[in-house]
Amino acid sequence: MIDLKELTPDEIDRLCAHELGQKPGQGHRVAIQLFRKRVEDLDAMTDLNRPFRELLKGHCAISQLAIERSDAADDGTTKLLYRLGDGNSIEGVLIPGPDRLTLCVSTQVGCASGCGFCLTGASGLIRNLTPGEMVNQFFAAARFAGERPVTNIVLMGTGEPLGNYDAVRKFIQTATDRRGLGFSPKKVTLSTCGLAPMIERLADDTIAVSLAVSLNATTDAIRDRIMPVNKAYPIGRLMEAVRYYGEKTGRSVTIEYVLFKGFNDSDEDAARLGVLLQGVTCMINILMFNPFPGSVYERPDEERAYAFRNLLLKNGHVAVVRNSMGRDILAACGQLRAADK
Repeated sequence: MIDLKELTPDEIDRLCAHELGQKPGQGHRVAIQLFRKRVEDLDAMTDLNRPFRELLKGHCAISQLAIERSDAADDGTTKLLYRLGDGNSIEGVLIPGPDRLTLCVSTQVGCASGCGFCLTGASGLIRNLTPGEMVNQFFAAARFAGERPVTNIVLMGTGEPLGNYDAVRKFIQTATDRRGLGFSPKKVTLSTCGLAPMIERLADDTIAVSLAVSLNATTDAIRDRIMPVNKAYPIGRLMEAVRYYGEKTGRSVTIEYVLFKGFNDSDEDAARLGVLLQGVTCMINILMFNPFPGSVYERPDEERAYAFRNLLLKNGHVAVVRNSMGRDILAACGQLRAADK
């Protein structure tokens, strides 16, 4: 049986035309029923005639994902624990805002990146998620949220999205297709630790998505200590890829910079960051490190974060200090880890 959630709307249409003998476009009607109207039972797709529904039932299935546990923070952020079909688990986060509800989606079980400030990769990579498992995170979270619609998707949960490129590409295609989940590409953000060749491939493949790059240091010596990926793709190589992406796509890039007290938060760091990003169309998100048990790094004072931002503003950059939500339930940036057993 073919799980329809593993397919993009165009793939569903090709399946219906080539394998089920339907006219082109019939599969898109199925996709609209599934992704836009969120009908997860083939029998309930009453916009389709009965013979077509019976034909689909003989070849296709629609998977679902269970939310096993949820934890709500004081600020309204909710962490979700999903149980996968093979017994593994992953986490996601619903982040409320005044005019939005953002869903943080995982792309892998565990993570191979091993960043020293991130709890997610502490247990290493177990496996990649499929496109259907990513779609199902959205479906499950949307059901959980009830009447309040999910307005934004960020691929910032467990895993490195560009390390699971093909599956993530299919998920983004489904998420941004008008016959799929129907999100604007501006409302879907992919965050990477800096896999330079894959950033360039993302640009070459013209995948419509917003890109965020986790930089977090201005020298290779410092970045090597917190992000092992820097040894393969040092800052100079990463910036080549970021510039290529911007020139190829015409899109602005978000640069994520996590501040650690006394480590990468000096005025000199701010000056070097300004130089690195000269000529790059970008916004700089400044985040204060979110400590977790066993961490060797400390969270800086807010005054230092705003002083760091102000130096960037003086040099003509767009920079904001982001307030991390869900810290009291380990749901903030870098804190997700489905260690539930």
